[in-house]
Amino acid sequence: MKKKAAPSLQPIPAVKIATLVNAIQKNKHLLTGKKVTAGFDGFIDAIIKIIKKKQPQKTSLFTTIKEFGNYITEKVGTSFSLELEEQNKKLGGNMPIMANALGRIGISVNCVGPLGYPHPHPIFGNISQNCKLFSFADPGTSTAYEFNDGKIMLAQMGELNSMKWKHIKAKIGLDRIIDLYTESDLICLLNWSEIDASTNIWKGILKDVLSKYSLTKNQTAFFDLSDCSKRSSESITEALDLLQRFAKNTRVMLSLNKNEADIIYRSLYRKKRKNDLLATGKEIIGRLSIDTLVLHSAKEAMAFTKKEQVRVDSFFTAEPVISTGAGDNFNAGFCTGQILELDLESSVIMANAVSGCYVRKGISPELPDVIKFLKNISTAY
Repeated sequence: MKKKAAPSLQPIPAVKIATLVNAIQKNKHLLTGKKVTAGFDGFIDAIIKIIKKKQPQKTSLFTTIKEFGNYITEKVGTSFSLELEEQNKKLGGNMPIMANALGRIGISVNCVGPLGYPHPHPIFGNISQNCKLFSFADPGTSTAYEFNDGKIMLAQMGELNSMKWKHIKAKIGLDRIIDLYTESDLICLLNWSEIDASTNIWKGILKDVLSKYSLTKNQTAFFDLSDCSKRSSESITEALDLLQRFAKNTRVMLSLNKNEADIIYRSLYRKKRKNDLLATGKEIIGRLSIDTLVLHSAKEAMAFTKKEQVRVDSFFTAEPVISTGAGDNFNAGFCTGQILELDLESSVIMANAVSGCYVRKGISPELPDVIKFLKNISTAY
């Protein structure tokens, strides 16, 4: 039997975008008094393009991962070399990129991570002035090989792999950490997959921090696991159990890209996910005791609660200026939408707009940039 095709997506109606712009402008005052505390990674990113051919006055690049992969497999049994072209070096890691995006939109963010010790690394001097740094180690390094259809990221963790919860408490101080979390409307726990001690850190937050003040549904905990391909099924299951422990006291949102959704689905159901990402999202939210699930890819995004689901086009571009950090800017946009008290669909569109601005310009947008972007979007994008 032929498989039923997933329903095609429709461009977002202009009237819906206009309504969103009005809501952003009406509620933007809500951003000023909000605070976020985010952790716990930090990297220095080198953004790299790989040169395919060089001719006089003309250089061509590998533009797709498939093209690059085919080139490598054709060289099996030989030795070969490639020339790299560094585009730039910038602050990196899920936490710094997302925090910078939130800060540029106008939200105050406490950044807890390996940002340079005892003093922050100069590269983090470029972070938004709305971000306050609390560092406990030196940053890792990450080399991002970028293509039009994705990226390959190779990271060296450095000190971060040896930093457990007890080390973070010792470097920053437990009382200060409790104060940061107590004052925050949103807490972001990011990049679980790449931090060896992430589960230990989450348990420490539950035991030593969140138990010290009265949690309510007014505070939101936002999670992005990052690519957990290398993690065991048992460790993923433990992380998902911890998510649900957080959800007993506060509102929990989980964001996954398409690859991460595949992995989480397999961990929950012990089988491959269905081809339809919307159906996958329904099953994941159905199994987890969390408030909101967000799924995103380069071309579509969707969000789920127990009672609602939405699915919309992304503002896709075939030739991004940068792709490293697109998901973190998406997450910042979604969280901003929630802080602005937008409905679920509008929050997803907001997330797509922030990410869309970022990949086209190579810099996280400020709120007026997002509004301008939305105003300029036509129904035929």
